[in-house]
Amino acid sequence: MTCSVLDRGNSMTTVTKAVYVNFTAARDADRMNRLSSLVQRTELNSMVIDVRSDGGALLHEDDETTRDQLGALRGAGIYLIARVVAFKGGPRGWYDPGSEARWREIAEISLRAFEVGFDEVNYDYVRYGAAREPRSRTPIGERAPTIRAFFEFLRAEVGDAASRPISADLFGITLLGPQDGIGQRIEDAVELFDYVMPMPYPSHWEPGSFGLANPAHHPYETLHASLSAGWRRVAELPGRMALLRSWIQAFNLDSSRPMRRYRYTPWHIQEQIRAIEDAGGAGYAAWNPRSEYEERAFVAEPGEAGLMGRPGRSDPG
Repeated sequence: MTCSVLDRGNSMTTVTKAVYVNFTAARDADRMNRLSSLVQRTELNSMVIDVRSDGGALLHEDDETTRDQLGALRGAGIYLIARVVAFKGGPRGWYDPGSEARWREIAEISLRAFEVGFDEVNYDYVRYGAAREPRSRTPIGERAPTIRAFFEFLRAEVGDAASRPISADLFGITLLGPQDGIGQRIEDAVELFDYVMPMPYPSHWEPGSFGLANPAHHPYETLHASLSAGWRRVAELPGRMALLRSWIQAFNLDSSRPMRRYRYTPWHIQEQIRAIEDAGGAGYAAWNPRSEYEERAFVAEPGEAGLMGRPGRSDPG
């Protein structure tokens, strides 16, 4: 396992190479042993682990068990990120993003995550509902300011209060411009988080995006085009504090409409990693909803330049 760093002002920042671990996998000792072994045998160095975001115990039934598990993982040199789902859920399927009571609950969960041994807290679903999700009565013009106010709250009450890093997940489309319907603007996030984590999964771009008939078949070109476009807009903002860390697709899905299964191989994953490096990113997190990963995706093949190949390579099959 290697752990790269970037110079960030007066400190050195880890280049995160993570896999996502869902809640069920995190509570299963055998699966966690396998995932921990995967990280230690490869270029990976981190895990993004689901925790409960509706109160109660964060992971295991008591926090002491969680501390013991996380302590063993940290002892193995693994950087641990708690994934907190902010607004999806609740009795009506979606919390009101303007609810200060929900904000306080999220802050309490976050601080507890640090107490039990997580190194960082990552926030997902920091937005209003999108298509086919619960709709909000909040006027569209008020949504982005509300989400920014929530970001400011997290910065003060979690990041600054704990002196620990925090990160936010954003729709991939925010790289191309503000999304007022869901309230997300990358310009806001880069000023208030240590890392912004867009989700530019190749399968999620419409056919024809970036001039590609099927973006899922061109993982390097898709990620590089989207990440570069977004980072150019915000990299020189006077208030930017965040580094770019991207989610990558490690699940089987095509860009075709209607969507269909398309196998994502280690090559597809390595091409996305290469694109993130070339776009100036500070690492990645691989998303597979089942938390199942192929080791070859995170190991350089003998004779290859790093993990990669030449820029612009097309799908080999």
